[in-house]
Amino acid sequence: MARLYSYEWDKRTHGYRLTTQTGKFVASEIRPVFAEELAHTGLEARLAFDPKERRPLLWAKQNVYLYRGDEIAKLNKTRYGQLLDIEWKGTLHGDESSPEGAKTSRKEKLVPVDVEAMVAKNRGIMTALVADTLKRIKEMYDAYAKKCDAAYIGFSGGKDSVVLLDLCHKVLPLDVPVVFSDTDMELPDTYRVWQEIQNRYEGRPFLKVSAKTPALENWRLFGPPSQALRWCCSVHKSTPAILALKKRLGKSSIKTMAFVGVRGEESQRRSGYADIGDGLKSKSQVNAMPILAWSSHELWLYIFEHDLVLNEAYRKGLSRVGCLMCPMSNDRQNELVQANYHEAVTPFADVIRDTIDREFSSEEDADAFVYYGGWYARKSGVSLKHVIATPGVERKSDRVICEFPLEAKPALKEWLKAIRKIEGAESSIFEDGQRGLLQCVWTNGKVDKAVSKWLAYAVHKAIACTGCDACEAECPAGALRFKKDLFSGSVKVSIDEATCVHCMRCYAPSNGCWRYYSKRYAGATTMNISGINKYISFGLKPEWIEVLANEGANFRQTTALGNRMVPSAVTWFREAGLIEDSTTITTTPLLEVGKKRGFSDLLFWQLLWSRLANTSPLVKWYICNTDFNTGYAMKQIDEMLAQSVESASVRKGALSSLCQLVKASPLGEGDRPLIETKMKGRVVEKLTRHSHTIDPLVVLYGLYVMSEKAGRGAFTVRQMMTAEFDGEVVSPLSAFGFTPDEFKKQCMGLAAVYPDLIACSFTLGLDEVRLFPETKTRDDVIELISKK
Repeated sequence: MARLYSYEWDKRTHGYRLTTQTGKFVASEIRPVFAEELAHTGLEARLAFDPKERRPLLWAKQNVYLYRGDEIAKLNKTRYGQLLDIEWKGTLHGDESSPEGAKTSRKEKLVPVDVEAMVAKNRGIMTALVADTLKRIKEMYDAYAKKCDAAYIGFSGGKDSVVLLDLCHKVLPLDVPVVFSDTDMELPDTYRVWQEIQNRYEGRPFLKVSAKTPALENWRLFGPPSQALRWCCSVHKSTPAILALKKRLGKSSIKTMAFVGVRGEESQRRSGYADIGDGLKSKSQVNAMPILAWSSHELWLYIFEHDLVLNEAYRKGLSRVGCLMCPMSNDRQNELVQANYHEAVTPFADVIRDTIDREFSSEEDADAFVYYGGWYARKSGVSLKHVIATPGVERKSDRVICEFPLEAKPALKEWLKAIRKIEGAESSIFEDGQRGLLQCVWTNGKVDKAVSKWLAYAVHKAIACTGCDACEAECPAGALRFKKDLFSGSVKVSIDEATCVHCMRCYAPSNGCWRYYSKRYAGATTMNISGINKYISFGLKPEWIEVLANEGANFRQTTALGNRMVPSAVTWFREAGLIEDSTTITTTPLLEVGKKRGFSDLLFWQLLWSRLANTSPLVKWYICNTDFNTGYAMKQIDEMLAQSVESASVRKGALSSLCQLVKASPLGEGDRPLIETKMKGRVVEKLTRHSHTIDPLVVLYGLYVMSEKAGRGAFTVRQMMTAEFDGEVVSPLSAFGFTPDEFKKQCMGLAAVYPDLIACSFTLGLDEVRLFPETKTRDDVIELISKK
């Protein structure tokens, strides 16, 4: 494993010098800043430089710019379409008391970084680092090459893959090819890098592979990808590479070894990472990551020293090179992409506008939604104009019955071949009017839950598959094939029963099919939401909780609430975790938090919301069927609920309870409330959930609520990014909408302070959060909150 070095600024070279003080954690990566970026940001107003200069002029940490190691400017976030807000620092900080302010300040003349001198000062450490890495590459290849059918070097056009390729070329045999998975969404500058780099490494084969369906077409077929629905990586990156190598070797099934330019995300923990893993991204692939422990300051030194090909996107200010439209990008990245590659990105922006079921008030509103990531939080097809209705599934003690459209019958029969013969059960397919039914009955009277899941997944695949090839790439036996019908143009699946080993890898995508998972409309299924009207049209209020605190066990006899309000309040109290789940009124430690902090305290209500998300059928349904930062008219919410609740009066009462809950509590208060209400007179016209970062202890409480509900203590981040009504739990991620990266940071911080309550591991291929329900409960978290 390569060593991790820190750095210190070097004012003589205007660069930096590596240091062996490995204990000093570098909080954020640095990057060089070139003339092209300064011209775009408006920083040239106070900085004098040659616009044709090719050497770095400044350095940047996220949105802070440094000159000779000193902060001189910071770009503050502004609303979409507004000019950048530049906060000048250090010697460029204007005298705010001066009438002219910053306008009278002088311009700073920038001296470019002395790259040659900087490289020379770091040569000793870099030589050792490179030697270690080359040795590790050779060790990886020798250990796994003979176990795999083929090895290749992954290439993306970014700085990490450029450095990786240069290192691998020095060690690996020339017949190991370079594979560029062209997603059909690459930056125009990335394609120029691909053309240029092939001339640099003589004798090594270069392969460009891509999905058979254009990206824009797939965006319409699948719906735009999101942070929770990253179908694009499988369909447009890993799948084309695996299938191309199969074709190149003339084999229907292969095991590959991929050298990839992946680096650790949590740099203070990188030394503990495994730099090689089998089956991390695909069961058919070993991922070797020899530069996993490298930091950006080491990468840039290597690039400058060896004069490697540099993607022009970095010169334009992009901190990372990826797809034109990516749900993992930040606002700054999106602004730079739009400014520098407007023509290329516009078709993808148009797809988002065309496919998302949202009315925009103006072009500015539409652009803000697209370029500020309003579509990032999508978890299902709820927000899409065209969805895939979730097929009905009826589960009884001895059988499962899955509904499907009749036209999917041929495909369903084919997908069922992947499931091994079901022992002790009889399955059949028959027609019932205008629909088809797949039934499996167990002779022992007890349903096999695993098989029940596969049967439902087979239906998902039959109704949604368009032949994206992701399943074929996963098949280890070469039993699965897709063929395009020459007459209809449709894609048909074929499974060779003689070859199939029933490993179920082709069912690996979430819910069995990437397209189904991305476009499913959970509101269209018959869900068990009995009890959604048990609130008798009332919502939980701070005043009710105060009465509970005063009355205690005598609450049922209170005269402070109307007769119809009392049973509604008891239901809310029980589901919110304020009283025990028993017939008597026994308050919990959570109520003590309200007494101490106030019954209208926001943190207190965030705790209640975490619990209600998992125990209240009304709140859970609302969370699972709406996306963040998207407004839903009450009429639209009623229509969604009508897919599952036939009674109009029941729906009316339930939604009245929901609106009262929001209006009467801190959940709906503030400049950016958790749930924003748009009123028409005294009536709620629209509800909008907003994403919020919450106190880490609220996160921990929500995790223990999940653990109690699920009966287990381990969860993955990926599992927690989505919420389904039929699923067992709703995580703090889904309840509050903050980013997975922020969630990981909070979990790591919690694990460092409360190791007896939580542990986590966010290494590549493992994103597990582990709780300890055997010894701890949510009340232990409440005790910590009470001490704050």
